[in-house]
Amino acid sequence: MQNIGAANADDAFYRYKMPKLQAKIEGRGNGIKTNVVNNVEIAKALERPPEYVLKYYGCELGAQTNFDKASGTSIVNGAHDMRKLSELLEAFIKRYVCCYSCNNPETQIKIKKENIYLKCKACGFVSDVDPRHKLNTFILKNPPENKLKKEEQKLKRAEEERVKDAEALGEKEKRERKKKDKDKKDKKDKKKKDGNHGEDKEAGDKYSEVEEEDSGDEDDGVVWMTDTSAEAASRRAQEQLTAATAAMVTLGNIEAEQEAAIRRTERESRKTAEEEAHKKAEDAKRAPEEAVAQASAEAQETVLANGDPVVRLRALLVDKDASTIVNEIRTMPGVEGGMAGKMRLLYEASVTSCDARIDQVLRAQKNLFAQFAQDAQGQLAQLIALEYVLAVAAPGRIKEAPYALKTLYELDLVEEDVILAWAQRADAGKLLAIPIEGGKAVRKAVKPVVDWLRQQDDDDDEGCD
Repeated sequence: MQNIGAANADDAFYRYKMPKLQAKIEGRGNGIKTNVVNNVEIAKALERPPEYVLKYYGCELGAQTNFDKASGTSIVNGAHDMRKLSELLEAFIKRYVCCYSCNNPETQIKIKKENIYLKCKACGFVSDVDPRHKLNTFILKNPPENKLKKEEQKLKRAEEERVKDAEALGEKEKRERKKKDKDKKDKKDKKKKDGNHGEDKEAGDKYSEVEEEDSGDEDDGVVWMTDTSAEAASRRAQEQLTAATAAMVTLGNIEAEQEAAIRRTERESRKTAEEEAHKKAEDAKRAPEEAVAQASAEAQETVLANGDPVVRLRALLVDKDASTIVNEIRTMPGVEGGMAGKMRLLYEASVTSCDARIDQVLRAQKNLFAQFAQDAQGQLAQLIALEYVLAVAAPGRIKEAPYALKTLYELDLVEEDVILAWAQRADAGKLLAIPIEGGKAVRKAVKPVVDWLRQQDDDDDEGCD
């Protein structure tokens, strides 16, 4: 066994392995051919159909290939040594297996509109495969089987049902809690109405308890007495005076220490302020223009840090990389609406800051949006954020809604099941306080795309039957 990918060949702890290629030359003359003995095992390790690997050899070598599904025999016409085939296998892995971003081989082949993509399960990056290679035509005619599609759909539906059950349970607990609070309030009001009668009853109960305690003490046979002599009284007074004096001394020491600490802090603050003022004055003498520019930049940075988060994100989108923006969004504190609220800030900053169409913005910043599309929660949050932009932030651009939704689907930013579930929930936008009428208008605008997805889903179900 060897590591997948030449770049990882020396990594002893690399967990993605594949068998070492084995091939032998058979026949002679015009009938000479090369049998790739373990092509099926290699393809299985790469999670690719063995026909793809074999066909890639044929395309690169300009030779005919033959694959027998029953026996797994993989033949390439002509005599080809293992060194050449190993180089071609490495090229196939680099082009059709490994993620173009993180170089992880755990990817899936996706086909959208005659284009081939690699979707990485590890980092979520979507890689565009060069459409000029001859193997692309073979892949488009023989797409990979998506055996896990139905299972994944069942898991998603089960997850949605679990979420609904949890919400229903939460509502039930909330109602029970309200009922308990109401009962407590009623009991309290009833006690107030009883007035003195209730107080007398309570006093009688307490008196009964005291009598019971007294009777219990008598049963013990112990008589408690207090020494009332003058010497004892003087000793007790001295003890109380000593304790009070000690407490006053301790309190005085604490207050003195606090005052000293405050004065020390004030002196240090004044000293630091004087040093900073002196430094700024020296800097201003040496380079006035540079000092002014630096102060302006610091002021602008302060405004961006403390002001509107949408404005800050717009500034980051101009000159920061995707990882910085993703970290900024994920660590935003106190955003209303949770993930949907954070996606609302990202979409509003990206879409409303330029005149380009929403679908063009999504394509240009695909890798950024893909970082938040790795699970159903992030995908639904993006749909709600898009709904907010079209219904509240920029309602005049609602005609772009179908193009934006179709682009989200084509770029694998939102799965089909999530779109259909969102379209059926007219109140999904309540997380961001989207008006019901605005949400209905957005769903009406994207209805052609939703109907098209439903038709595709029905066709898939019929094909499976």
